[in-house]
Amino acid sequence: MEEGKIEREIEYSSKSPSTKHEFSIKDNQKIQLTVPPTVYPPREDTELLYQALQKLRANGGHLVEIGCGSGAISIAMAIAGWRVSAFDINPLAVAATRGNANLAGVDDEITVEEGGVGEENWILPRDADVVVWNLPYLESDLEDTLGPIEEASLSDEPKSGWSRLLLEYAEEHTLNEQIFILLLNTDSNSKNSPLIWTRKGWATRVFSTERIGSDTLEVVAFWKPGLGVEATYIESTESTMEVVKRLPSEGWQRVRAGIQLQGRGRRGAIWHSMEGDLTASWVINDEVLNRLTPGLLQVSMGSCISESLGIELKWPNDLIYQGRKCGGILLESDTISNTIRIGVGLNKSEREIDGVLYSGWDEFFPGKSSQDIFQIVDASIASLIDTTPQIPVSEKTTWKQQSWTSLSKNLSKGILAEYDQQSVRIIGLDNKGELQSLSADEFVKIRDLGNFFISI
Repeated sequence: MEEGKIEREIEYSSKSPSTKHEFSIKDNQKIQLTVPPTVYPPREDTELLYQALQKLRANGGHLVEIGCGSGAISIAMAIAGWRVSAFDINPLAVAATRGNANLAGVDDEITVEEGGVGEENWILPRDADVVVWNLPYLESDLEDTLGPIEEASLSDEPKSGWSRLLLEYAEEHTLNEQIFILLLNTDSNSKNSPLIWTRKGWATRVFSTERIGSDTLEVVAFWKPGLGVEATYIESTESTMEVVKRLPSEGWQRVRAGIQLQGRGRRGAIWHSMEGDLTASWVINDEVLNRLTPGLLQVSMGSCISESLGIELKWPNDLIYQGRKCGGILLESDTISNTIRIGVGLNKSEREIDGVLYSGWDEFFPGKSSQDIFQIVDASIASLIDTTPQIPVSEKTTWKQQSWTSLSKNLSKGILAEYDQQSVRIIGLDNKGELQSLSADEFVKIRDLGNFFISI
């Protein structure tokens, strides 16, 4: 550290004494914490992260906390039965966490070391089950208000952002079996967008959201679909929906084809695909229908995929770019095996079929291969229904709201909606994935695309 910064750090560290804090955990227990100056004390965001971690379906394992601060989260999780490895770039935080862990009687369950993402020779333990980080998000120009160590530990990385640097580390070290749980400020820092992870093939699921002051804080889980289990790949097939029937119904099972010869769409229509297009299918246990009806499931998946690709969803299952269809989603149920099959087709390039122009991802994601696009689609679907990681599933209301938001982008472009030869105004989406609308004199539910039109 430069001499001027050393003097400033000494000034900030000596001008105020350590403070005492209580951190409440479950069963009315309280952790007593001594927090030195320049060390981040437990605050509302710490409480938000802790409450989110209580939703984990795992009873223990190896948890790594990056940026442990005073040790509140690490100590609380050690008390809950986890083996904890804690890291912080602030040596005063390392000392504080060690002392507080000793006072709480869990120092045998916690190892604390100096270091973190971006530090030379720092290594994240490969046997970690869960990695937790309350991401620093302050702007990195606070020299007049913070000491150098405190500024470094609380400020976002100025170029890429800490979230992206952690993602790059996870990709470089192939950390496909870990769950990353991050607290993000999604209002003031665009570098924290979960979309950055999804477009690298990581599924995402929001644990909790809270508005604190002018910031929206979200606790988000990230994982590789199936915790790294690879998809089945075949060079050529008549239909991936037929191949996926032969895959096990347990786990995260999916198949991708180099070329599909006889794909199908809704109502038995033919799905025309060319070599290089994305043709893939998933098979899941129909337990998911206890949460989402087939109609809402289909619309929700379309919402996830369209948001991840930066395109639009046309109700109920068409993927649209600049007014032209580029892909679609198909659901089929099998009552014998109690499974649901999901088929997704996406064009790579634009084309004309029977006089109709279609779009392709070369127009909005040029240079991407079918495997690249598959990773994004796979992560999008997994975000909704993958139950491999020991994390809670999303609420129906969450996906209903997100689906309506996605659909509205396309519906809002129409100046006239018509259903059964009546002019209607679209007002919402119900729990079955059906559109709700109003005609001149009655409430109308739109169940069938064949009788529904929007004029631009």
